[in-house]
Amino acid sequence: MAAPTATAPVLPDRTTPFKMKDRVVAAVDLPGIPAGTEGKVFFVAGFDWIRYWVRWDNGVTRGSMNRKVLVRPGEPFGAELAELEAAATEVAAAPAGAADEGGGPTGGEGVTVAGVLIPAHLLERAKKRREVLGA
Repeated sequence: MAAPTATAPVLPDRTTPFKMKDRVVAAVDLPGIPAGTEGKVFFVAGFDWIRYWVRWDNGVTRGSMNRKVLVRPGEPFGAELAELEAAATEVAAAPAGAADEGGGPTGGEGVTVAGVLIPAHLLERAKKRREVLGA
């Protein structure tokens, strides 16, 4: 019986834009809006540089908000998100032999980031390139 392999946790997709009337949660403390406060998007502005106007449940209305400070209800943020990212890093840093059972060109399972599987051979290639560049 094969040993269970560690799989990376699925990190939330922070690239999908919000639409008007979407419910959101403040991911960080903002002036007058503590982290975790829920609200509703009532205006979306911009083409490449999208900003949101939100009416928060605590009565505050705030505009020109970046997607980086907003999450969907139920998505992890703050310490919970940091734990998920740390777990994903641990799985990516695991020795190739620990996860490699089937062999093949991928050299393991890889890591899932934002719902996309990054094959282990690409992670290894990036690691070697960073070493060459001294990063």
